[in-house]
Amino acid sequence: MLPRVINYLPPDITHDISHAIIRAGIAGVLRIGMDYPAEVFGIRFRNPLGLGAGIDKDGLLINGLARSGVGFVTIGSVTLKPRRGNPRPRIVKYPGLKAMVNAMGLPSRGFADFITRLGKVVDLASRFGVRVIVSLAGFSLEEFLVMLSRLRGFGIDAVEVNISSPTYRGSWLNDINRLGDLLRAIEGFDKPLFIKVPLGAGVDFYRWITEAAERYGYGLTIANTLPIKEPRISVGYGGLSGYPIYPLVRALIRKVRTWGFGGPIIGIGGVFHGWQVAELLKSGANLVGVVTAFAFEGPIVFTRLLREFYAYLSQ
Repeated sequence: MLPRVINYLPPDITHDISHAIIRAGIAGVLRIGMDYPAEVFGIRFRNPLGLGAGIDKDGLLINGLARSGVGFVTIGSVTLKPRRGNPRPRIVKYPGLKAMVNAMGLPSRGFADFITRLGKVVDLASRFGVRVIVSLAGFSLEEFLVMLSRLRGFGIDAVEVNISSPTYRGSWLNDINRLGDLLRAIEGFDKPLFIKVPLGAGVDFYRWITEAAERYGYGLTIANTLPIKEPRISVGYGGLSGYPIYPLVRALIRKVRTWGFGGPIIGIGGVFHGWQVAELLKSGANLVGVVTAFAFEGPIVFTRLLREFYAYLSQ
């Protein structure tokens, strides 16, 4: 009952309250007594379901998230310098549509702050069998390279390179040469890399990024939110997430597989039911991330999704 009520309160307030509860580790989550292992880049995940980037931006919620039963947690997107993000209001929820629009503006305490707790994050996650993916956002090639260099030696499992946040206003997506320089420059990183692609781009861009990821041995995160106008948000626009974008995500995953992409894919966008987890895996995803459903229900959503997923598999 509480998640249903809280979704009709001012979203920015419920965001802060929910984070405080999760950070305190008092959000109760029932563990599911079975696993469905997935192997990605030679790394074993106890199940393919996890938290996508956007919820735990600074690694502050791991105390609650590590106990949620998921296979992985994505932290970030972390930026090199501290950012306050956009002014409030920056979230609008549509409970009846299982959707929301957000324009957080990539708020981050900054990489220097994040790195001080990363060791603890990895230790706690590994104690509960949870893999850690760090999502990075940068406004220049140099920012990405600095953060990647400082991540070496930590026991993270993978890095997501976010080049598709609506906050960029298309800066990475509108200059293929600049983006190509970035993809070449990060090739030597010693952990698996996932490139987070946008929704709403043209076919030519998707063909290009798919071929580039295949060439360099990167995975893909499909996909980021869909940029739309929303006058109730302070900046007048944001990224649509949730149930309405699910068909777009599923179709894009299928498309890049038909183009011959053989690398790992994290499918993310609009997953609210266990059958969707199974469907995205069947469509070509290797892992499935959840963000909006978590924003609506909290960490208990993973108990429900895993139960539904396992029940669907046993039919």
